[in-house]
Amino acid sequence: MLAAENDALLGGKVGGLGDVLRDLPQALAKAGWRVTVIIPSYGFLHKDNPSRLYGRLEFPFEGKTMRGEIWKVNLKKGHKNITQLLFEHPRVRGTPIYFNDPPQHAFAQDATKYALFCSAAGQFLKSIAGPYVIHLHDWHLATLLLLKELHPQFGHLKNISSVFTVHNLAIQGTRPLRGKYATVESWYPELFKKAGWTRTWTDPRYTEPVYNPMAAGIRYSDAVNTVSKTYAREILKPSNHKMGFYGGEGLEKFLKIARKENRLFGILNGIEYPEKRKIPAMSFKSLCNLILREAGKWREKSGDPIYGDVIRRIEKIRGGDPSFILTAVTRVTEQKVRLFFEKDSREKTAIEKILEKISDRDGIFLFLGAGTADYEERLTALFRKNERFIYLKGYSDPISQALYANGTIFMMPSSFEPCGIGQMIAMRDGQPCVVNSVGGLKDTVTDGVNGFRFSGRTITEQVSGLVNVTARAVDTYLDDRRKWERIRKSARGQKFTWESSARQYIDLLYNI
Repeated sequence: MLAAENDALLGGKVGGLGDVLRDLPQALAKAGWRVTVIIPSYGFLHKDNPSRLYGRLEFPFEGKTMRGEIWKVNLKKGHKNITQLLFEHPRVRGTPIYFNDPPQHAFAQDATKYALFCSAAGQFLKSIAGPYVIHLHDWHLATLLLLKELHPQFGHLKNISSVFTVHNLAIQGTRPLRGKYATVESWYPELFKKAGWTRTWTDPRYTEPVYNPMAAGIRYSDAVNTVSKTYAREILKPSNHKMGFYGGEGLEKFLKIARKENRLFGILNGIEYPEKRKIPAMSFKSLCNLILREAGKWREKSGDPIYGDVIRRIEKIRGGDPSFILTAVTRVTEQKVRLFFEKDSREKTAIEKILEKISDRDGIFLFLGAGTADYEERLTALFRKNERFIYLKGYSDPISQALYANGTIFMMPSSFEPCGIGQMIAMRDGQPCVVNSVGGLKDTVTDGVNGFRFSGRTITEQVSGLVNVTARAVDTYLDDRRKWERIRKSARGQKFTWESSARQYIDLLYNI
């Protein structure tokens, strides 16, 4: 497995991709497979994790022969059939992992460092005895397929099966095909000695020749999968963001071909269900005290005045006892929070309407997350305006665990969701969820059975659905405890295991 993240390693996670690289190898190893996971070290992972130098290698890049190092990580916890490796090179550094390039040079730094990593990983694979399957995760590693198909120094990969997993189709890593800065020509100039191949590797949506790694992964891997069955169907249709539909993001043509060739599958991600896990039940006062401690750390570290305001707000309310607690633990991005700020037919935003319901029924909304500046600013303004809404700007594992385990209703109204992990964790801890009927949310939450679901063909319909379903969930909890307990027990009884997912990876993708 080649990927950009791996949460099996300290500091190796940014998002849900890291969770998959932590858990899927474990499930595969238990099923009898030997798994080698390779990600970049980014200049620090081999130092922050117990590692030893495993070997050195040479690889082609920018028309030269470059040298790098492979480090082997020795983890105390982990299956004996799993090997964790890190690639170290001065050019593959992160901040800590991903860069945020300006729009005029989108993906320039990341696409370059992952193109270098693909070359190094491809050469390292010479040292691994076959037979084996190469499993590539998201756009970062799709460039290995370009090398496999076209580069003369990667002929050893020709007969090796490849699997490509789409974790988020919206992020594609596109770069110009030709030119001197962060282009395919600058990475692998030797490819351009031959004519005729460039047309089949360009993204047809652009007038200038553009290379799209995500498209390459879909087109040239032996098998493709997304991380839920519903998302695998949704991406066959063109997106219409104005209407609130997120589909193939311009790649539906290639996805339809993959589906027609029986190469496209949807396999739901899983989560862990530890046998002896104790859910950390807390009183509202204890929850507030935890937030106070974490907010104090944030204030000391960043100096952002919002944390002082959070502390004052929490100190004010911790002696109370709200009738219910809405929770959210999420990245603050358009995908995750757009619907909260969209307006209904009466020109009120969904979050304003929800907060009216919260106020009427004496509840509170605890929101944990960080992300893009525009939505962080909106959430901050909402926090300053409404005492029923507490925005905890950042991420804290202790707070997230406490919110999953002690909230009443978990809010996850994503505009699209390839799989979703938050709703699974909340359900595991006995907290029913309010979700949009998209992607993995639709595959895991059934309205009125183990949670609450809304839908809509337009943004206005989705906003109305979100508001109405949230109100229904609150009223069910406060007014019909017998029904609520059935829903809560059903949510907690669901099992989305990695063992089940791993068996599908083996049967549908690896045995090809």
